Amino acid sequence: MKALSFLGTGTYQTTTYVWQKTQEEKTCTTHLFPEAVANLFSPDQVVLFVTPQVEAHEHFQTITERLGEQLRPVPIPEGKSEEELWQIFDLCVAEVEEGEEVILDVTHAFRSLPLVVFTVAAYLRRAKRVKLTSIVYGAFEAREPLSKPPQPTDRAPVFDLTPLANLLDWISGAESFLRTGDASLLADKLIETHRNLWKARLSNELPRQLQGVGRQLGALSKALTLSRPREVMRYANALLPLLDEVTAEAERWAKPFAAVLGQVRDSVATLAYDAPDQLDRDNLRVQLQLIEHYLSKGLIMQAVTLAREWMVSWTIHRRGEGRWLDKTYRMEEVERGLNVADRLARGKTGELPNWFQQWSDWQTVGKLWNWLGQLRNDVAHCGMSRDAVPVSSIERRADKISSQLHGLLEGSPEHVLLGNRITIDLKSLYGEIAKLDALPDYLERAKEQAGEGSEVVLTGQAPIWLYLAVAHAIHGKARRLLYESPTTGEIAIFDHRVN
Repeated sequence: MKALSFLGTGTYQTTTYVWQKTQEEKTCTTHLFPEAVANLFSPDQVVLFVTPQVEAHEHFQTITERLGEQLRPVPIPEGKSEEELWQIFDLCVAEVEEGEEVILDVTHAFRSLPLVVFTVAAYLRRAKRVKLTSIVYGAFEAREPLSKPPQPTDRAPVFDLTPLANLLDWISGAESFLRTGDASLLADKLIETHRNLWKARLSNELPRQLQGVGRQLGALSKALTLSRPREVMRYANALLPLLDEVTAEAERWAKPFAAVLGQVRDSVATLAYDAPDQLDRDNLRVQLQLIEHYLSKGLIMQAVTLAREWMVSWTIHRRGEGRWLDKTYRMEEVERGLNVADRLARGKTGELPNWFQQWSDWQTVGKLWNWLGQLRNDVAHCGMSRDAVPVSSIERRADKISSQLHGLLEGSPEHVLLGNRITIDLKSLYGEIAKLDALPDYLERAKEQAGEGSEVVLTGQAPIWLYLAVAHAIHGKARRLLYESPTTGEIAIFDHRVN
């Protein structure tokens, strides 16, 4: 560990400096605070920045004698000009290697040097991944008792100013979220604050929810970055009540987060949906709000990518059937139909699927699909062609995505499609002979296979009592239940989707 400290030529008086960061108290009686830094924190080296005037002063001779080889003096200019301030900045930064642990002492720093030190702290943490243990200030003027004249026995607290440096991180995190939607820095600060408070245990009252909110916010941020709308909706929906509950803790232990909490909540609320695996108008609406979120943050690639998938989902929803999360169905059935509509709208040949032919606006849909496809290709291929369009063209076209898709959403039907279809072969539950006394076991296995909120198909050779019992057992778990056999085809038993 390395301590960076400063020394002046002032009239420093002896006092007892007290450091109490945990239950343990450390003290050092001295008139030169760099000596207190060496004793209170035991760094391997104390780097002392000294001007020519300080080098000629008795304070420097005294500290040299007391610290010996532990001291490393570094000459600096007076700091009387902007150029000299930058020289001091460079000298401070040069004394710290990447990944080192550092204590910064501003007690005897003069003029504008404390501001330089805070700038150095911010730079070292980001550029050199330095662990900033503390920024300390020996508060001689806050000693108790406040004896006149000062006595060596007066106890002067050592303030930890690190939270002021941390404020820069909070500000960066808030700015990153508000400008780009990236909440990863805010998430990291919440988790770090929670852990540090529990590690120090300076009070019986400790935060309970900061870390949980940080983790959920971090997960949401990653889902947003990777354009995963279903995960975005799920994480946002789980985060909303946590943001309401964490307000008091944020006001006490994470004030910079509390300052932007309302904006964070407003943004998260537009992305939350409690049924991300079912396809309905609300799901499409929230996905469209996510596309608009991306566009407002300048994240054109995410917006364009999601817009294309949104149109596939919208087509499935309008059609009113099919497993909307089945990759093969999306690509071979729906995208192929959209591609045919696109070709026909451009005067080329193709066979439009029967379900698509029933739409009077299929040409409009095909043209919009072509327009989105061209835009997606311009983004996805990264301009690696001789005739690549300029960025300005992509930006102009991307601005039109929202209005184009809103026009489609207005005419969407009110039905619901489920993302998962699960087939349960009842014969697989019992093997050769179905036994009534084994029914509880059959039902548990059936419920486990059915999961929650899926479309379930019952099939296979089984007695009627087993069909009835299974249907009753999964009534509260499945959103839709069907019976299927080669003779009857599919027959709906119940359907809890919105009609």
